[in-house]
Amino acid sequence: MDHDIGSKAWREDLDFLAEELPKQHVSLFHTMTPAQFEQAVLALRERIPALARHQVIVELARIVALIGDGHSRLDLTDGPNIGFRRYPLRLYLYSDGLFVQASDDAQAVGARVVAIGDTPIAQAYARVREVIARDNEVWVQHVAPALLVVPEVLHSLGLIADMQRARLAIERPNGAHDTIELRPCAPGASVTWIDAAEQAGAPPLWLRAPENKFWFTHLRDTNTLYVQYNAVRDKPEETVAEFFDKVFTFADAREVDRFVLDIRRNGGGNGYLNQPIIHGMIKRDRINQPGKLYTIIGRGTYSAAMMLTDDLEKHTKTLFVGEPTGASPNMYGDAEKIVLPNSGLEIWASALRWVYSEPRDNRPWIAPDIPAALASDDYRARRDPALEAILRHTPSPADAATASFPDRLWREIDSLPEPEEAVRRARYTTTPVFGPGAE
Repeated sequence: MDHDIGSKAWREDLDFLAEELPKQHVSLFHTMTPAQFEQAVLALRERIPALARHQVIVELARIVALIGDGHSRLDLTDGPNIGFRRYPLRLYLYSDGLFVQASDDAQAVGARVVAIGDTPIAQAYARVREVIARDNEVWVQHVAPALLVVPEVLHSLGLIADMQRARLAIERPNGAHDTIELRPCAPGASVTWIDAAEQAGAPPLWLRAPENKFWFTHLRDTNTLYVQYNAVRDKPEETVAEFFDKVFTFADAREVDRFVLDIRRNGGGNGYLNQPIIHGMIKRDRINQPGKLYTIIGRGTYSAAMMLTDDLEKHTKTLFVGEPTGASPNMYGDAEKIVLPNSGLEIWASALRWVYSEPRDNRPWIAPDIPAALASDDYRARRDPALEAILRHTPSPADAATASFPDRLWREIDSLPEPEEAVRRARYTTTPVFGPGAE
């Protein structure tokens, strides 16, 4: 969809959104003030006649992002009636910077991104951050790479002048600097991807079957049961409860030494489906021990998977491994859809506040007990730092205190610079590492 509905219709849509958001959101002003919201709406209303369709849409996303929770959103990548294109790149923010993970151009694959147009990548990231709905900064790291390859978003934010011929400054693995020209793909167009790791053999377990909602395997050499849980949703042929009954039966029969639950890619679903997982773990003292039970979390751990993380923290003795979660322990959710009458854009507003952890839990995320970030070299070599950290870990008496919910909760809360919600959201952030010369 690329036609513009006209300034009058866009203003009607904006007015409709401004009226509906306070009605639909359970607490619209939990982060921003009513005055800030009104000012943002009025400013966009004045600018609409001078903006192209895609610019209006991105500015609407900016207003929605002011709400300050990840479930209240306007999806700029896959939302209905958006119609934005993509450049043939898949980017990923590793611990050592933003890299081209895959592309249709072999010259770009594996390169570090230095700048978009004339803008250093750290500044480009900061501009894209402003239009991302989020609970925390870790979610921004998860979402921003996808928006940094959308022509309409980059143009709207002033990062490129020509959407048909965008420039990307890169540093190749051999240290050479170059500039490549990007041309957009139509929505839904197929791309022949060249992956930065395709010469390194079989994918690691965590990337082996990401489209599979849940599956498991037994690592015989270490007697480790690895369970990947990618969506809190039943399959047509198997429910979550049936699957985990099979998992626990297998674990009991093999008397596994380690039980690894990998939810780093789990973006959620129906949180009530998680109950059999928690119940099954609580019943099994042989599994539910610090140093034997591990949960891999990360920036993609979100929504109903965040609820599972809360439950694991409260009711089991798991050690968390990987990166911080992309959602907060207590979060807004169960979003209601608002359809703008003229453009048909769908905007979501959180209808509930889930106090799923301790009521005073103001942490922006749950942090790993064993940090294991992914570097670009890890990806290219098909290594999984999280699973490697688990297999290296030697259980000790200290694990018991680490896995204790109240101990972990207050240890992490005490590390926050300020307890107030607004201050927390403004200051308690992580700074991505973009490498030398990125600023």
